[in-house]
Amino acid sequence: MTRNTFKFNDAPELSRRVGAHWARDPISLPDHEQDSLIGLPPELAFLAGAGFSVELLVDAPGAAEHGAGEPLARLLSEGKIAEEAYYLALANHLGCRYYVGDPQFSTSFDAVKGLRCGVGRIEAASLEPRIVIAPNAQFVRRLIHAVLSGSIRSDFFVLTSPKRFASLVHAYRGSELLDVALGRLPTGLTAREGMTSFQTAVVGTTAILAFLLGVADFDVLQALSSAILWLMFLASVTLRSMAAVARGPEVLRAELPEDKLPNYTVVIALYREASVVEHLVQAIDAFDYPKSKLDIKLVVEQRDAETLARIVELRLPSCYEVVVAPSGKPQTKPRALNIALSSARGELIVVYDAEDIPAPDQLRLAASHFVIDKGLDCLQGRLAIRNHGDSWLSKLFAIEYAILFDIINPGLCALNLPIPLGGSSNHFRVRSLVGVGAWDEWNVTEDADLGIRLARFGYQVKALESDTWEEAPYEFGIWFRQRVRWQKGWMQTLIVHSRRPMFFWRDLGPSRALAATILIFGAIFGCLFWPAFAVGTIWRAVTVGQGEISPWREMSDVFTYILALSGIWAILLPAVIAAKFRRLRVTPGVLLLLPVYYLLVSAATWTAMFDLALRPHYWAKTAHGRSRQEPTSLIRRTQLPT
Repeated sequence: MTRNTFKFNDAPELSRRVGAHWARDPISLPDHEQDSLIGLPPELAFLAGAGFSVELLVDAPGAAEHGAGEPLARLLSEGKIAEEAYYLALANHLGCRYYVGDPQFSTSFDAVKGLRCGVGRIEAASLEPRIVIAPNAQFVRRLIHAVLSGSIRSDFFVLTSPKRFASLVHAYRGSELLDVALGRLPTGLTAREGMTSFQTAVVGTTAILAFLLGVADFDVLQALSSAILWLMFLASVTLRSMAAVARGPEVLRAELPEDKLPNYTVVIALYREASVVEHLVQAIDAFDYPKSKLDIKLVVEQRDAETLARIVELRLPSCYEVVVAPSGKPQTKPRALNIALSSARGELIVVYDAEDIPAPDQLRLAASHFVIDKGLDCLQGRLAIRNHGDSWLSKLFAIEYAILFDIINPGLCALNLPIPLGGSSNHFRVRSLVGVGAWDEWNVTEDADLGIRLARFGYQVKALESDTWEEAPYEFGIWFRQRVRWQKGWMQTLIVHSRRPMFFWRDLGPSRALAATILIFGAIFGCLFWPAFAVGTIWRAVTVGQGEISPWREMSDVFTYILALSGIWAILLPAVIAAKFRRLRVTPGVLLLLPVYYLLVSAATWTAMFDLALRPHYWAKTAHGRSRQEPTSLIRRTQLPT
């Protein structure tokens, strides 16, 4: 028997045949409405007979012609048609069953490949149906063509929606997906195992020598330790000063048409965030980016029923996907991000935190940079604090963020030096992120580690001139626990990248390796010992002129005073500049509190040392949604004019 076939792009003929199908449905349409449906794409034509709005269907192709994307993809991604309702209607139209998870996938089903292509084998009691198909919007027309032409019989497969299919794969074959998503990094580049035997021996030997030297001649030990601290602080002050004055070339931006914009995956890891999910969705919905090109993944821990229930209540459109992270160790944000990465459909990917409010044009701006600069692998957006008025702690936190993301990081990028990423508003090419091994799920400050690793692998990172507003913890307990986790992660980063120091220097080259070393050591040892350095400097100033002082002591004192003044200058000057840039009101009283703030950071760093020894991979959750400022008003202010 010869099958009746026609070309896939023969839209009028296919539309006519689809029209014949929906005309047999129980809902009859007036003649003028039937006439208006002539020429509709086949993936929409049958919907009128299933009770969907004729006006909505007729308007969709016209919007697509003006750059809004494929009609069906746009309607689904914007929530104008519910995904589940559409695929139920499609199954009825094609005369096949709608799949809800019974029977389960066959033992030969490859979860990773199936999740990417939307097709999977099922364990059927009889020979048919054999497969489940979950076609994305752009493939629905091909499926309709295949069934109407007789290429595929409707009793050969069952149909389901992409969102339901992904949920079922994660539920039934979650362990297979974890095997692919986790453990990408070799042992030498992950914080899972802690210090090597060699590192332990070096630390132990150094401690023993310091003890013996102190017993033998305490003045020599004091002089040696002072020299080491002097060099460390001098290097940190020099690097910060260089970064503060560095300016890179002007970055060009291309205005990309809708059809040239790449698919973008947006990942947000959520844990106990039921109170902020709605505001997060409002901020993401405000993006000036085609919804049909967004792949938004909300990653929720399996044990977090409250957040999951809140997301379900919001009835999100098809561009959102809820990824349930199975229970397992470690329970960290980078683990959740890696799980989402394994099913990312975008060419580009960005990470946000639950409380974030990104600039609506941020994705367009980032996409244009990636299109213009083919060698670009990562962009770090500017993180800014929206609730700086909640307390003195949040005000100083805002100044600290402004220094880092408005001055230091852009300066380091201009100097082509490694930068510590911020954990949010990190934009990547997916292939580059996968190529570098993605996030280390065992490092509790995964952003700092990833920033250093990107530099070691030769990937290019630049600063993105676009704001993402965050909520700062203004209560001491929450702030302190967060800072302990950050400092513990920096220690893990030091351990990882010092395991094979010769390879570290070879990978980065002398200047970049020196800068990375200063960054890491400054984040840890600078915070640990600056109070001792400050007290020693003050003591020298107070006791000057008392007793006989050698020429070497006098010279040492002069250099110490110069370094101390330089350190104060390197802290205050960026603080004033950054505060002015962010329009933060900085009074002398606020500046006087800076030493107190950094003293608390030092206390958190010492606490982190003990936390690293007792529970190295424990993730101290930062509570969000506690700010006195309502984020809705900021979301409205940042929205682009229509």
